[in-house]
Amino acid sequence: MLRWIDCGRPLRLMLVAASGLLVASCSKTTGTGGTECLVWKPISWSSRDTPQTIEEVKLNNERQKGWCSRA
Repeated sequence: MLRWIDCGRPLRLMLVAASGLLVASCSKTTGTGGTECLVWKPISWSSRDTPQTIEEVKLNNERQKGWCSRA
């Protein structure tokens, strides 16, 4: 029978590997030249959109503004 204590080392290794991936995913890639800002335009919404859609559009526009101001 497998005991919980026997799983300690593999679980620690998986945790370390997963945290390394999280750190790597936060780094900004280089060499794009800011071209994404040329095509990532702000989105507009309609009065027929749901409140959730309007909130998501606003969030997308804020992300675009924040990302492209760093370039």
